[in-house]
Order: sequence, then C-alpha cells, then structure tokens
Amino acid sequence: MTAKPRSLLLPAALCVALFAATPVFAQDAGGDADVIAQATVPANRLAERYADLAGSPEAAADLIGDLRSGDDFTVTETVTTTTTNPDGTTTTSTSTVDRVVVNPNGPMGYGEINITLSMAQALVDAGSYADLQSALTGTTTTVTNPDGTTTTSTSGGVLALRADGMGWGQIAKQLGFKLGDLVSASNGHDKSQVAAAHADKPHADKRDAKPERVAKVERPQRPERIERPEKPERPQKPERGGRP
Repeated sequence: MTAKPRSLLLPAALCVALFAATPVFAQDAGGDADVIAQATVPANRLAERYADLAGSPEAAADLIGDLRSGDDFTVTETVTTTTTNPDGTTTTSTSTVDRVVVNPNGPMGYGEINITLSMAQALVDAGSYADLQSALTGTTTTVTNPDGTTTTSTSGGVLALRADGMGWGQIAKQLGFKLGDLVSASNGHDKSQVAAAHADKPHADKRDAKPERVAKVERPQRPERIERPEKPERPQKPERGGRP
C-alpha cells in the first residue's frame, strides 16, 4: 500500500518540470508569431518584391509556391562562358541556367517566406553570399584531411538554419541582422504607397486645408490738418476830423 504513492513521485516531478519549461517555449513562439504576422503579405506582392532576386516575376512566383509547399525549388543562374577561338582570340558569352535545389526546410506560410527572402536579399546585396541558392541553403566547403579523405560541411543559409530548429530572431542575429528592422525595411515600399494614397484623398485634414491668414491691412494715415489762412487785418478806421 505504501509503494503506490512513491511510484507517482517521478511522473509528478516530470510534470512539474514540463510545466516550468512551457512559458519559455511559449514566449519564443509568441515572438516569432508577432514578426510573422507583421511580415505576412499576399503571394502576388511577394512575387513583385523579389522579382529581381529570383530573376523575373514568374521565377519569383514559382519560388514562393515551392517554399509554400516545402518542395524543392529552381533557381536561375547567369553563367558566363569564355571560349578560345582558333586564331587565339577569346569569345565570352552569357546564358541563364535553371538548377533544381533541394529544400532543407518544410512548408512555410507567406510571412515566413517574406522573412526568408528578405534575409536572402540582404545577404546577396551585402556580398556575404554569392547567389540566391547559397543564401538560402548555405555554402558548402570541402576540406582534405591528413589521411587523404575529404570532409564536406555546410554553413549558414536561411532555410538550413531554420531546418536546424532555430527561431527567426536567432537566425537574424547569427546572420548579422535585426529581425524587426529587416521586416520593416521589406515592408517599406508598401507603407509608402499607403501614405501616398492618404495624401491624395480629397478629405484632407482641415488644419492642412486652412488658408493662410491674410496680413492686416495698415490703416491709411490721416491727412494733416490744413492750416487755416490768417484773417487779414481790418483796416484802421480813419480818424474823425473836427466838425465844420
């Protein structure tokens, strides 16, 4: 009879530990949820926003669809080829090549896709990564060991880090970004459009439409009083002479 209560001590301790750890995970998930909600925009606007990064609006739309479903995606690369002619001169040609890339991460919502591509865009623009693929899946390095074998390792990459279980804030910090600033910058174009739309509305603020106060007109000066001409002196009356 006394052994039964003791057998419940371990499960009870585990439950206490799990409940104690729950607020930490909830807080991390809540922080990610707020940023994801701020970054969520429709697919067509994402395609317009990252058309240059993907190579075209159509390529961006395909990429966003693949990231949404978690499928492997295709990247378009520009390849420059130099050929040596028979006369010794060289000819350089440029072409585009489509390459399928294995997606290391699972399905994502549009907010997560926006965060992913905004980070990739910033990494490519800064020159930290050579192209879109490496910015998403990381850079692969092969090292030859002393025994002649080789070791291949992959570092970085937004999707690869996410697949490792890192939160968006952690990924941004590791890649050298502030997540809030990055999301705000990615939405900056949309905010400017909203501001312009409000500026064009006819019912603008009355305080803005109030005409400038007209300056007070100075009162004309009163003309000077004209001096009245002096009254001529009255001629003296001749003296009255004696009677005849």
